[in-house]
Amino acid sequence: VALTAFPGEESAQRVAAKMLLPALTRRRALCRACVASPNWSAVADAAAQALSFGKESAVSFAPEIHRFVTEALCRAAEGVADEAALDTYVRRVLTAAGEALVRCASNGEDMKHPLGEARAVAALEALRGAARASAARSQRSVFVFFSSNFEALVVTQSLGTNSSQVTKACLRLCEAFVEAQACFASEPSHAAALCAHCARVISVYKETGRGVLPPSAAESVNSSANSLRAEQTREAYKEVKALLRILTHVSSVDAESDEGDAAYAAEAVERGGSVRGGSARGGGAFAGVFGPAGSSNGLSAVLVTGGVALPTDRQAVNLNASVDVAAVVLAGLHAVIPLLTTELLRFPKLCHQYFSLLAHMFEAYPGKVTETDTETFATLMRTLEFGLTHSDVEIGRESFAALSALAAFHHQEVQRVGATGGLGAHNAPKNVSDEKFHEGGILARFLRLSLNRLLFEDASVSLAEPAADALLPLILSERSAFERVANDLIGSLAGDERAQRAVSDAIRDLTAAGGLTDRVDRANRRRFRRNVSAFVLETRAFVRKN
Repeated sequence: VALTAFPGEESAQRVAAKMLLPALTRRRALCRACVASPNWSAVADAAAQALSFGKESAVSFAPEIHRFVTEALCRAAEGVADEAALDTYVRRVLTAAGEALVRCASNGEDMKHPLGEARAVAALEALRGAARASAARSQRSVFVFFSSNFEALVVTQSLGTNSSQVTKACLRLCEAFVEAQACFASEPSHAAALCAHCARVISVYKETGRGVLPPSAAESVNSSANSLRAEQTREAYKEVKALLRILTHVSSVDAESDEGDAAYAAEAVERGGSVRGGSARGGGAFAGVFGPAGSSNGLSAVLVTGGVALPTDRQAVNLNASVDVAAVVLAGLHAVIPLLTTELLRFPKLCHQYFSLLAHMFEAYPGKVTETDTETFATLMRTLEFGLTHSDVEIGRESFAALSALAAFHHQEVQRVGATGGLGAHNAPKNVSDEKFHEGGILARFLRLSLNRLLFEDASVSLAEPAADALLPLILSERSAFERVANDLIGSLAGDERAQRAVSDAIRDLTAAGGLTDRVDRANRRRFRRNVSAFVLETRAFVRKN
C-alpha cells in the first residue's frame, strides 16, 4: 500500500522500500514466507509497472526506491528451495528492468529526453539493487541474467555519455556487480566474462572522453564559472573513483595466477610482507616525472593466457581460456591513471583508493608488473613516486608497501637467476631521465627518495616501519647506490668532524647492527626496523639544516 496507494509520496515509498522490505528479507524463513505470499507478487508487479515504457505509468518511483525494492525482491530468492523455481523467480523480478534497459539501448534518441534519461537511470538502479542482493544461492541466476544483458549495458553507457547520471549509474552498477560476483568467479568462463565486461566498461568510458577536466584557468571572479568547475570536478571524482573500485574488485577475482607470482605470494609471509585481497588526454598529476604520460592505447594488455586482447567492441571472448586478472587490472590502471589530475587527487578517498589498489597489485602480482611494457611501467613508477612523497601518512604507508614488494621481488629474482631477473631492463640507468639521478636505475632513485623522506621531510614516526621494509631490499639490491647516498650525506657535513663521525657510525650500524643478514625475511625485517629507527634518531639532527 505504501508503494502504490500514494503516488508522489516519496517519503512514504522510501520508508517502505528502505526499512520495511529489508526487515522482511533478513532471515531465510521470512524469505520463504514472502515468496509464498500474494502480496509479495503485488510488490514485484508494482516495481515492474513503474519501469514500464508507456506514456502513463500508474506508479512512479525515485531511482533509489527502485534499487531498494529490487534488492529486497532478489534477497527473497534465498527462500526458494528449488533451483529451477529460483531461476524462474529471479527472471520474473528482473525482466522488467532488463526490457527497460534493452529499449534504452535500442533507441538512443530517448536518452536525449529527460524522461528517457530518467527511465534509463531507474532501470540501472534497479539492476544495481539486484547485484547487491546476490548471495550464495541466487548469484548464479543473477549472473546468468546480467551476462545476457552485458551488451545492452555497454550500449546504454555509450549512448548516455552526455549524461552524468547515466554514466554514474552504469559505473556504480558495474562496481556492485563485480563486488558481489568476484568471490564466486572460480570457474574460468565466469571470471573471463566478468573481466571482459569490466574491461569494456572502462574502455567505453575512456573512449567517450569523460573524466577529463578542461585546462584550469586562473580563478574567475564569476561565481557561476567557479561553481561549474567545482561541479565538473566533483562528477569526475565520483566516476574515476568508481573505476578504481571496479578494478579493486576485479583484482580479487578467484582465478588461477601464474606460477611465478603464486610462488612469490607463498613466500610473502616468510618475508614478513602481506599479500592483500581486493574485495592521456589530461596528462594526469604524474606526468613529467619519468617522461610523458601514458598514451590512450593502455587497454591493449592481454586478457587471457592465449593472446586475446581486451575487448573494446563486440568481439567474442574465449571463455574456456584462463583469465589473466593482473593484466586486466594493469591495463585498466594504465587507462585510468591519466585521468588522475591534481584536482582529483585532492579528494582523500580517491587518492587512498588508488594507492591501496597499487599496493595490492605490487604485492600480489610483482611478476606481472615487471612484465609490462616500458610506457606502462614508467606510468606506474610515476604514480609510486607521487605516493612516496605525499604528505598523507596512509598514502605514504601504502606506497612504501608497494615499493617493498617490488624491491623484494627484484632482490629474490636477481639472487635466483642473476642480473637479468627482477626488473631487468626496467631498472637500467637509461630509464631515468633526471640528471640528478643519472648514476642508477629506478630502484636507486627510490632508495634516495625513501631516505630523503625519512631524514629531510617532516615524515611521521609511523612511516619509519614501512619505509624500513622497503629500504632493506633496496639496499641489498643497490649497494653502490646506497654507498653514494651515504657519501653524499657525509659530504654535506664538511667542516663538522663530529657530525661526520656520528653520521658515519650511524650508517655503519644501519647495515650491520643487530645481527643483520642479507636475507629479506621476517626476522631480518624486524632487526632492520630497529636499525632504521635508531639511524633516523641519530642522523636527522645532524643532516637537517633548518
